[in-house]
Amino acid sequence: GTTQLVEFGGKNISRSVSSNYKYLVAGSDGNYQSSPTQPANVFNYNQNVTAGYLSYTLSFLKTYSLKAGGRYEYTSINADFQKSQDGPSVSNIPSYSVLVPSINISKKLSNGNTIKAAYNRRIQRPSIQFLNPSIQNSNNLNYTQGNPNLSPEYTNNYELTYSTYIKGSSINFATFMRNTTNSIQTIRDSIQSSDPAQKGGIRTTYKNIGQEDAYGFNIFANVNISNKFSLNGGTDIFYASLKNNVPDPRYNASNSGWVVGYRLFGNYNFTKTWGFQFFGFYRGRQIQLQGTQGGFGIYSLSLKKDFNEKKGSIGFGAENFFTPNFRIKTKSESPVLAQNSTNVMHLMNFKVTFSYRIGKMSFDAPKRRKSINNDDLKDGGGDNNNNGGGMQQGGGGNQQGQPSNVRPGQKPGSYTPGQSQQGDKSTLKKDEKKKDEKTEEEKKKEEEKKKD
Repeated sequence: GTTQLVEFGGKNISRSVSSNYKYLVAGSDGNYQSSPTQPANVFNYNQNVTAGYLSYTLSFLKTYSLKAGGRYEYTSINADFQKSQDGPSVSNIPSYSVLVPSINISKKLSNGNTIKAAYNRRIQRPSIQFLNPSIQNSNNLNYTQGNPNLSPEYTNNYELTYSTYIKGSSINFATFMRNTTNSIQTIRDSIQSSDPAQKGGIRTTYKNIGQEDAYGFNIFANVNISNKFSLNGGTDIFYASLKNNVPDPRYNASNSGWVVGYRLFGNYNFTKTWGFQFFGFYRGRQIQLQGTQGGFGIYSLSLKKDFNEKKGSIGFGAENFFTPNFRIKTKSESPVLAQNSTNVMHLMNFKVTFSYRIGKMSFDAPKRRKSINNDDLKDGGGDNNNNGGGMQQGGGGNQQGQPSNVRPGQKPGSYTPGQSQQGDKSTLKKDEKKKDEKTEEEKKKEEEKKKD
């Protein structure tokens, strides 16, 4: 009907990963031979996720919209070594199921503004970087080994948002709370080996021992300063608190602190054919269970020239042109060890772009939009294992997830099952109205071009 909507669907994800690895050591004659202390192995990991979801949307009392839904998932795993080795056992990893609910209620105020409250639960499965038990070592004193027995982590997201429009500009305020259990955290310990070359080294692995809580807010604005100049950007600020559940005082850990992030995008057309764009992003220090990871920033500037009635364009761009590289420092401390590391990232680049449209055809490659996004895997596997405020909703079920480009702290509860497909009724009408207005503006511009 006109005030109710029912959505339902199903999905299956089948993942198959194989890691074939071996270690070679140079002999006295210069030829490489298999290492006697680190045997070769093949690790196979197969995961199957079957899911179904159902959601219901209701518009009532003219200004209210309610959307509630749930997704049920069943996951089965089969993992094995082709040969035996020292390391974690992967026999008989149990299957598991989970129900992921969500609810979203919004009210359109008399002045056209909107207030919305949302709750959703999210599941994050460990990606292969966390699972692979092969030893990855840059040197004998520092190596990483995954844990194939990891289970998913679960997050409850709560959010309250307020959206307003002021003279063609939109501003969105959101405050959120997020609680994660069974969190995948890094465990660092001294290497236990009979090899004297590894004495004093550090071994890194992962376990489901963490609990993460985050409380914060974000502000996002889209401002049209003039018909030539527009800006959009925002900031994320939240307080992160992490702790594990290990009773051993040597490994018991907790940490907390503030995390901030900023982003800004601008577009300025100083003539009818010339314009430039700029972008800046900064991610502040990240809080980890045993320490912190430093922040970093990215910025870019591009200049574009349109020609032949905007059928063609040529652009010149540069990224991080004042800072060819930047350093990310990670610091870890525990009663067992202290570790400091620095990663140097090189991201400076320059580029020239060209595009030309012939009729309805364009030289630009068409971008295919994925209707389904598998965002149920936890990213990382290195030192940066704290997702901070960037918990996305969704999971292995279906089209319910948030877009993959959600940054830390950004609107964790604003997407509910099926919302990316339909949305609430008031949002639909508003978007359709904007689309119609935009079409009229384009028509006027075309009329002016014809007169010229």
